[in-house]
Amino acid sequence: MEYTVQRFYWVVAGQLAGASRPGAHGASVASDLAVLRGFGIQSVLTLTETPVLAHELEAAGLDSLHLPVDDFHAPTTQQMLRALGFIDASLAENRPVAVHCLAGQGRTGAILAAWLLRSGLTADDAISEIRALAPGAIESAPQVAALRRWAGERPWLV
Repeated sequence: MEYTVQRFYWVVAGQLAGASRPGAHGASVASDLAVLRGFGIQSVLTLTETPVLAHELEAAGLDSLHLPVDDFHAPTTQQMLRALGFIDASLAENRPVAVHCLAGQGRTGAILAAWLLRSGLTADDAISEIRALAPGAIESAPQVAALRRWAGERPWLV
């Protein structure tokens, strides 16, 4: 199988990954979804303003959640909590998850770093871990600020 997803990286091997938007870089949505399935992905969290078409996700046998976040913006606290809930529920069912925005960097990186915060990492350490996997990730000041705020507030404990 030829891998056409422009950006794909595991945060936790075989369980949680970041990726670019299926179909965003010249390949068809269906072929990129097949690539994700080839990596073992069974659940997809979409953070772009417009969703990947539900029928294409269903045809690929993928569970999905769409939380629209504007490019270069941070997810709201409520969106972050919903995203982490979706990731946790999928992983509890042994369904590996891919999180994506358009390029797989900003919004994707913010959610993946938020997921890491719960393990006790500081915001800066979580950001560094994601950037080591995806250089340029967490690409805006609002995304960094949100992660620092969440690290202090720990809203997942409420």
